[in-house]
Amino acid sequence: MDQADSTAPQQAFRTRTAALALLCGCALTGALFAGASRLEAQRAQLAFEQRVQARAFVLREGINGAVASLQAVNQLFVSRPNTSREEFQRFVAPLLARHPYVLGTSYLRFIEQAERPAFEASLQALVPGATVREMHDGVTVPAAVRPRYRVIDYIEPLAGNEQALGLDTLYPQHDETARQRAYASGQPAAGPLVHLAQRAGARGSMGVVVSMPLYGGGRVLGETALTLQPGEMIARIFASAGPDAAALDMKVYASAQADPGALVYDAPPAPEGNGVGLPLPAWLYPARTKPVTLPLDVAGSRWLLVAWPGSRVLASEHLASLAALALGVLTTLIGAAFVDSLKRRKQLVQQRVAQRTAELKAANQALLWRQHAIESSTNAVVITSAEQHSPIVYVNPAFERITGYRTAEALGRSPRMLLGVDTEQPGFDELRTAMREGRDGHAVLRCYRKDGSMYWNDVYMSPVRDEQGKLVNFISIQHDITAIKAYESELEHKSTHDALTGLPNRLLLQDRLAQTIQHSARKGHELWLVSIDLDRFKFTNSRLGHKGGDRLLQIVAARLQSAVRPVDTVARLGGDEFALMLLPERGGHAPRAEQLQRVLDSLAAPLVLDGTELFLTASAGIAAFPGDSKEPGVLAERADIAMFRAKEMGGNQYQFYTAAMNEQLGERLRIESALRTGLERREFELHYQPQVDCTTGRIMGMEALIRWRHPEMGMVAPYRFIPLAEETGQILAIGAWVLRTACRQLRDWQQAGRKELRIAVNVSARQLAEPDFVQSVAEVLADTGLAPCCLELELTESAVMDDVAHATEVMHQLKKLGVQLAIDDFGTGYSSLAHLKRFEIDVLKIDQTFVRDLTVDPDDAAIVTTIIALAGNLGLDVISEGVETQDQLDFLRRHGCRHMQGYLFGRPMPAADFLALLEQSEAALSASQS
Repeated sequence: MDQADSTAPQQAFRTRTAALALLCGCALTGALFAGASRLEAQRAQLAFEQRVQARAFVLREGINGAVASLQAVNQLFVSRPNTSREEFQRFVAPLLARHPYVLGTSYLRFIEQAERPAFEASLQALVPGATVREMHDGVTVPAAVRPRYRVIDYIEPLAGNEQALGLDTLYPQHDETARQRAYASGQPAAGPLVHLAQRAGARGSMGVVVSMPLYGGGRVLGETALTLQPGEMIARIFASAGPDAAALDMKVYASAQADPGALVYDAPPAPEGNGVGLPLPAWLYPARTKPVTLPLDVAGSRWLLVAWPGSRVLASEHLASLAALALGVLTTLIGAAFVDSLKRRKQLVQQRVAQRTAELKAANQALLWRQHAIESSTNAVVITSAEQHSPIVYVNPAFERITGYRTAEALGRSPRMLLGVDTEQPGFDELRTAMREGRDGHAVLRCYRKDGSMYWNDVYMSPVRDEQGKLVNFISIQHDITAIKAYESELEHKSTHDALTGLPNRLLLQDRLAQTIQHSARKGHELWLVSIDLDRFKFTNSRLGHKGGDRLLQIVAARLQSAVRPVDTVARLGGDEFALMLLPERGGHAPRAEQLQRVLDSLAAPLVLDGTELFLTASAGIAAFPGDSKEPGVLAERADIAMFRAKEMGGNQYQFYTAAMNEQLGERLRIESALRTGLERREFELHYQPQVDCTTGRIMGMEALIRWRHPEMGMVAPYRFIPLAEETGQILAIGAWVLRTACRQLRDWQQAGRKELRIAVNVSARQLAEPDFVQSVAEVLADTGLAPCCLELELTESAVMDDVAHATEVMHQLKKLGVQLAIDDFGTGYSSLAHLKRFEIDVLKIDQTFVRDLTVDPDDAAIVTTIIALAGNLGLDVISEGVETQDQLDFLRRHGCRHMQGYLFGRPMPAADFLALLEQSEAALSASQS
């Protein structure tokens, strides 16, 4: 006991001693390393500055040598003012050989405009086509006419400098400041960076011109000049000075500041492989060599040289500090290790005991945690024995909560109790095979709680073996995924059914169609695929609004489902497009037309939605299997083609697919495409059909009728494009153009003296449904200046009856404007007298279908006479359309119809022809009255 107490202070003493030895050694090592590093940094900075000064000296000498050659050339012209071109060439050649980085040495002189032709002739003797030129945007062009020029007369070497020969350096005046400095001092002066004529359009076209004036008689007679390309010049100077002259990361600027635009030389940094010694991490030596900036004097201009040291730290440059660091670290580690080793021997036994104690405590704690995790798990945990029938030996509380079985009821029983009698499941066979083979297993099973309710059970099972590898138990984790399965079923339903109506969508229809085609092919039965589209749904939807349109589609879906049998399929393809798959009725081999007619009749029944009475009709197209196709996709396309044909024929009917419909569909698509640009291209025009007062023979007005003159299709009849314009919505823009054009034309005729004329304009159902229709009519009347009483708007009977309340309100607002209202095609729709008396109308127009045979058909004659009598009793005017024979005229006049229009009086004609007809009618009336 005493011995143990005496060793504790000794161990503590050794620990503190080792730490102190390590700390002192590190501090001394750091001080030695820092001092050595500082001395090495100062030495490196000095060496770097010396290298930069040496390179600057080389550069200055090279530039000064070139400038000295310029002074020598200048002295040549001072001593021999009339130096010839050959003498200039012989004198300059050795200078250029000594300074190969000079781009060109030149002699410049002043000439007047009168001397220009002779000077250009002398140049062309050297270089054919040479003229006096000037620089524009870095390109040489013929010089403009000016009183005086400073031109390059001689230049060597001539090869490569032909573009500079004859260059006028007085324009543009980029370097006049430098030249004026040279003229004042008589010394060479370097200008700024300018575009070089001999390098025009090439890389490195910027250069520097060093000028030196030539005096005579107290004035400047000309110049001698050097042309330098700074980048090439500096590179060649360094190359001529030796391979080490440019081995620095350096930049040279042709200005006093480091202006990126004046950068003329940028030496790339030395490759990383250069340098002697092993690279060291930069953080070890934070005191780095600084960049050096030196000014350069280039013929009186200040240039700037900036040099950077290399980015790497090499061991060869820091041997002293590295040696101090290595020796200090080694000594410190050896001392600290020796002190630390003294305490480890006695601590070894204590550490092993503590380790074993901690491991035992951790194992116990882990067991407690596992037990708590299993008890708290939301998933059921079941442990079964590996014996026969796999009796349950453990279940956790989650098992009781999920299954309803208490622990006592589950222990000793087989897990098969959860399956009840539903044991014919693939997942159950998978788990039995896994248990037999002693491996992991996974299955999703339908299980049943104690109360008999079914739930989906996701089971993961694993074997448990003892230390000898013998299989002793199976543990399974069971997860109730009933909610997930329900969600998957919901997602699957949403992916195959329409969200608004609950009907199958296009995807499910295609799947059912493919399966039914196979079934029908085996039985030799026929099936119909019917494409259904509601007539004028866009018009109805615009009146009801988005929510009202959705409710209407739900009603349509319900009516379609109620009109077919359960074996048939009703699907919604999108918008107001539906599809039916009709099968033969019992005992038949093909569906019957009555089945489809029941569907259309169910849709046509009147309905009231939000207080609005609606009449729905639909167009249907039928493609039959196998007659039209055996492919589901082709059947769908051909059913659509037949449906479009039904729409073209007026809607509210069905059509079977025929091969000829493909051509008709192509025409429809061509017309629809051209219709979108017809207004922009001014292809529409108005024709006018006269309306005549038979009692006087006077033309009382006209009906404006649109015509389409297409550049390729010719004159397109209205019945070919008006229904398509209604369906696509183009009728809104076309109707607005018709109304404005017709009103403007009538105003022009009235201003010519025909103030009694009035004009009738047809209004489509789509226009009538627009909320701003009345306002647009008012704007047209205001813009054209036409009196409202001269405008008659013709509303079709079917358009008015689509929404009686809305139509009544619109007619009321139009009457407040003062326009005349007419019901067109009266007698062809389904209006009632109760509605008719509510409408604020002025005119009834008898449809031409009744007028055509009224002289031979007693029924038509009765209808016409009834309409005339009805109009008279209601105080309305009546106009008969389609009057083509004298017999028809006599009959109508005899029964009290005064106003008529038809081919008997004139066909629809252009404005110019109608004006001629007006003038002819006026002349005839004047002649008869006189």
